[in-house]
Amino acid sequence: MLELYSDKPEEKSMQSLYMDINRHYAEKCFGQLRELGLQPGQIPIIMILSRSDGCSQRSMAEFLRNKPSTVNVSIQRLEKAGIVYRRRDEKDQRIMRVCLTEKGKETVAVLSARFHEMEEKMFENFSETELCLLRRFFLQILENMEHIPGSPAGPCGL
Repeated sequence: MLELYSDKPEEKSMQSLYMDINRHYAEKCFGQLRELGLQPGQIPIIMILSRSDGCSQRSMAEFLRNKPSTVNVSIQRLEKAGIVYRRRDEKDQRIMRVCLTEKGKETVAVLSARFHEMEEKMFENFSETELCLLRRFFLQILENMEHIPGSPAGPCGL
């Protein structure tokens, strides 16, 4: 019988294996972030700005499904670290825009490279066919999870 908590990999349930993978991946990611002086909650903000520099704080909060005050705290910390800066919207002074600094753009490049390296390492020795199947399985798992009762996924499902 497969168990949720077992020391033997062959006896672990699929759910347990999935949780192990998720935990190990998070630990590796958090280690990479610590080296760069970042917190996990700051990454979605940085990545939003990498795609849409000058985004408003309100838009980010709505997209992340967070309170504006929560997003504001992360932005303040990123400002202090020299990664972002704020400026008033030229057309509507009530809107505060957030932009990446040069250091912020360099941070995005470093993060992207490190996460790409981690992904390559995670999936080395998989064939293209296996990777294609694994992607399909991941997508199917996500779709299946939509039918599980409970709260929707949190804001970090990027």
